[in-house]
Amino acid sequence: MSIASLFRATAGLIAVAALIIQYWLLIQSFSGDLGAATVRFLNYFTLLSNAVGAAAFLFPALAPASAPGRYFARAAVRTAVTLYLVVVGIVYHALLASRWDPTGWQLAADIALHTITPIAIVIDWLFLTGKRDLSIAYVPWAVLFPFGYAVWVLIVGAISGFFPYPFLDVAALGYPRMLTNLAILLAFFAALGALLAALGRRIAQSAAA
Repeated sequence: MSIASLFRATAGLIAVAALIIQYWLLIQSFSGDLGAATVRFLNYFTLLSNAVGAAAFLFPALAPASAPGRYFARAAVRTAVTLYLVVVGIVYHALLASRWDPTGWQLAADIALHTITPIAIVIDWLFLTGKRDLSIAYVPWAVLFPFGYAVWVLIVGAISGFFPYPFLDVAALGYPRMLTNLAILLAFFAALGALLAALGRRIAQSAAA
């Protein structure tokens, strides 16, 4: 196994372990109700992004010739995954970390999901991902994932009354404020995605020079 594959396999397994711990903690908090725990799990962008990140690490490392391995090896796909996890790290540490003080297994999962995996995907993107074919054209479809997530959260929130993040909490903010926050967040995804495309092209051109 190459160093790149070993790095990706290690990062992917850390992400999987953190996701399993977080799911187990949710099951405990819902007194063993798997349905409620699963819906709550799917309500967090952090967890969905880490699940995608784990796939992006593990398939190219362990099954590079498979259809998922080839898909997750594409520059546009890896850049989109990097975008999601970078936003996870930025938003968590800038806006959310100060709101709680996790301990024990929750702290371990928290560090892995919000810090280790985002840092690992940035390292992977900078040094292990080919970016020669990367273009800004990937940005619109990359933003579809956070947009679809927002629609899902609003539907579930309208039914359950639970909103996972304060900036999407319709009950506290009202729809006008929440939609403004959502527009700002999606614009941030698009702007950062465009920045990654430009940076990736610059790195590829420098490597080819």
